[in-house]
Parts: sequence; C-alpha cells; structure tokens
Amino acid sequence: MRIAIVGAGAIGGMLAAILTKAGQDALLIARGATLEKIRAGGIEFREGETHFNVSPRVTDDTGSEGFQDLVVIAVKAHQIESALPAMRPLIGPETRILTAINGVPWWYFQGIGGEREGRVLHRVDPTGALAAAFDPGRIIGCAVYLAAEVHAPYRIESAGVRKLIVGMASGEDNAFLARLSAIFEDAGLPMPVVPDIRAEVMNKLMGNLWANPLSVIVDGTMAQMTVDPGVCEIGRKMMAEFEAVCGGLNVVLPLTIEKRLAGAARLGAFRTSMLQDADRRRQIELEAILGSVIEIADILAIPVETMRLVYALTRLKATLADCYAAPPGLSPLAATA
Repeated sequence: MRIAIVGAGAIGGMLAAILTKAGQDALLIARGATLEKIRAGGIEFREGETHFNVSPRVTDDTGSEGFQDLVVIAVKAHQIESALPAMRPLIGPETRILTAINGVPWWYFQGIGGEREGRVLHRVDPTGALAAAFDPGRIIGCAVYLAAEVHAPYRIESAGVRKLIVGMASGEDNAFLARLSAIFEDAGLPMPVVPDIRAEVMNKLMGNLWANPLSVIVDGTMAQMTVDPGVCEIGRKMMAEFEAVCGGLNVVLPLTIEKRLAGAARLGAFRTSMLQDADRRRQIELEAILGSVIEIADILAIPVETMRLVYALTRLKATLADCYAAPPGLSPLAATA
C-alpha cells in the first residue's frame, strides 16, 4: 500500500518511523529545516527500551510521487488548508484520506444526515475550503492515541501510548479499512475499526478539551495539573459541559469524569501537544480542540460557561506569546454566550 503522511511533527514522524521500520512504503511530506534534518540523519525513535533510527522517504515535491492509496493528514488542524496544494497531486479517484488530527474534524456534519447535514464548522474550516476539497465518502476518521514529542535534531520520544481508532466518516465498512488495519497492526500500531468514528473522536476529545488549554495557562505537565485540586475542578466542569454537548449530538461517552482524570494522571510528566506548540511559539490548536466545541454548543443552545472562560484566558495568553491567531475572517469567541 502506498501511504503518504502529510506533516512531519510528532504524530507524522512517529507514523513514518514505525511504518518504515516495518517495511511499508511510507512517504513523509515535510518542508524547510525539518525536511533537511530528516534527509541528513533520518528519524531517531525512542520508546522505553525501544530505540532505532530509520530513514523514511521524505520530500517536499509531491508532484512527482503520483497517486497514493492513502494520504494521512498529520498536520495541525489550522494548517490543513495551507497544505492542500501539496496534497492534491497525491489524491487520485481511489485515494482514501485519514485524518490523524486533534479536535473536532471539519467533516463532522458531512454525511451525518438530519437537519445538521453538511453544516460547516467555521472554527476549523473558516472558508469552507476543506469541505469543498474532500469527498466525505473517502474520509477515514481517526481518534489518535499517540503520546510523543519531537526533540532536536530529529528525535521522537514516545510515552508508549500507541493506538489509532478508525472508521469511515460515511459509517460504511469496507475491505480497504480491514487491509489498512492489518498493515498498521503488523507494524506495531494497533488500529481497531469502529462503525461510529464520530463517537470515538468525541471520546478522545474529552481528554484534550480540558488538559490542553489548561496546560498552556498554567505551563504545567499532566502530573502537575492532576494533583492540583483547583485545576482538577475546572477540568471537571469543562468535561461536564462537554458531556452535555455530546448528549445533544446523541454521543454516549464511555468513561466517567473521574476515570478521565485518573487516566490523565498516569501520563506523568507529559506536556500536552498544545503546550509543546506554545513552548516552541507555534500556533496552538485552540479552535480545533475548544473553539469548535463552543461553536457546536452554540448550535445546540447548550451553555458552556467554563469552556468560554478557559478559551478566553488561553486565547489571550497565547496571543501575547505570538502563538495564536483567530481563524481568517472570524473574531475570537466571546467569554459569555
């Protein structure tokens, strides 16, 4: 299977390293200094006692690579639109698109049926370009459970969390998914296939929703936040509001809030992906992880006051640190409904 991975951050780099080591035809799309570092020294991967170095195929010239069987979108949600020109030469009439991204995906209301069918979520697709660019029938949704960080020159350190839960955005089952799951499983990346990927995406988001923005506000690890009673209480309130939003979407979340907090504590000194971006002064995924949920809450007329306050604090701190910009044409969300 020809697999192109768009984005050479922690997730894209980890996927490229593991698939390449397993002998798969994985092409990593990178650019600039990252491209040159990987070309020069490959990717060093560390996970507990596991340590290896591989040199995946890497390029910034997708025009000569031809159509792929699978394109994995592993850039940040706010970077997808700018990555469209690089992706287009890779996507043929049979290519599937796997969205290995955080937060609410742009396609959430595509193919869902009912009164909200086709609704564009402006916090993650402000111009509607993503909804127009991809056939929802070929999108593979993904709940990403990979905890990894990138270190210089190009070393990926994994916390040992490895799982990608996938399902067609259309809700259909097909032979391609079964084949894809087997390939990833053989490489050491468990990939269960589920009939309702939206529920899995929201299940994953419940953990990111509170921990990511709060980690930016307090500049703290999961271990530091989960032993602080005040931070935990804010997290509880955010997750309770999220449960209400999911109820409005007919999504049942399998874990209690307390189990979520216990699971977060087990990640130890891990710095969330949003905090890692803030550390490097890169734009944080505030809109995909929190702004999009507030937008859905507004659609459903569900109050989410704690989310709004945390959004406002995170937005200002990140703006002052030059790692947040509002989506094109949109104003920051209000702190009150």
